[in-house]
Formats: sequence, structure tokens, C-alpha cells
Amino acid sequence: MLEGYEKSRDGIIRQLDAVPPVYNEEYIRDYQLVNGAFEKELSCLRLGLVLGQLNHSINKLLDVGYGNGNFLDRASRIIEDCYGYDISPAFPLPPKAKAVYDSTREYYDLITFFNSLEHIPDIDFVENLQCKYVAITVPWCHYFSDNWFENWKHRKPNEHIWHFNDESLTRFMGSKGYSALHTSNIEDSLRGEPLGYPNYLTAIFKKG
Repeated sequence: MLEGYEKSRDGIIRQLDAVPPVYNEEYIRDYQLVNGAFEKELSCLRLGLVLGQLNHSINKLLDVGYGNGNFLDRASRIIEDCYGYDISPAFPLPPKAKAVYDSTREYYDLITFFNSLEHIPDIDFVENLQCKYVAITVPWCHYFSDNWFENWKHRKPNEHIWHFNDESLTRFMGSKGYSALHTSNIEDSLRGEPLGYPNYLTAIFKKG
């Protein structure tokens, strides 16, 4: 294992002693420079996936780590009650969405973590989420070798604290009371598979 990292029994890789950056307006704008070309398409893809996979009406949705609010903007057009949580909200929420300051306080039909879970220093709180479903997208960490991991574009020390593959994410969520309904690399249809293996992992879980 690369120095400064450890692997849990679930197979999750965690950076030790991470010092997260400030997630401010500048950070989000830098993110948009990389992903902005297909951001609207990505939000529509995510929304279509969760609605297509879930055999349950979604009336109340919470997006954790909503960034510039693009996904919430799309979701709020067809989902009645949409909410956003961000550790450091730098952009205003879309007009139809409301801000929350505690992601575990209320019940939601669906809670989404699109490229946000890997940034959160303590992820055990997912056990306390009040919801029916959770949808997650994270970089797909294959950890072929220490050298591969050291040079992996998604490692991003201090920014990406946690690293998952499909098995470790499923085991972790299972330990918190969730069962897997769907796993795929569907976002690669827009983001690409630059080295010929899955790039982004998307998973949907049911609680209970």
C-alpha cells in the first residue's frame, strides 16, 4: 500500500491525515473547466438513471455536495421537493430547490452523492441517513499496483480522501444497512474510459 494510505476490511482505501481544501467558488469553477462541456448531459444522464432504475416514486430528493446546482436544476423540473447540502456552498441553489444544513435530519426518498462522497472526511454518517434510496458516483479505483495508484489521475491527495471499487463500495454500504440495486460505469459514456477500464463507478442502493 502506498505510504500515507490504508485499506479497510471492506477494501476501501483511505488517505491518512488528509487536509481537505476549501471548496469555494474558485474550486467549483476549476471543476467546471474540466467537466463543463458535458455537465448538462451528465446531469440528465444521472437523473434518467435513478428514475429508470427505481420502482418507486421520487417526491423528495436531497443532493449532497451539489456544487453549482446543475443536477438540482434538472431534477427540480420533475421532482416536487428538491434540496441541496454542501459543506461550503459557493453557488446559490436553483430557484425551486431549498438548502439544508444537516443531511441526516429529515427523510428523503432519494439522496444523491455525485462525486462528493470521496471528499467527505467521515463517511460513517451514511448509516444515519433517513431515506429509501441512495445514488453514488465516485472515481473507480482498481489499484492495479502501488505505481498505478500513485500516478492515477483521480488520486488527488487531500481532495479525494476515499477510494472505492464496486466491491468495496457495496461492502461498505452493506455494513451500513443498504443493499445494492445497480452498479455500472454508465457515466463513462460521456466521460470516457481513457485507459480501457471503467473510469467512474455509479451505484444505487436501497436502505433496509
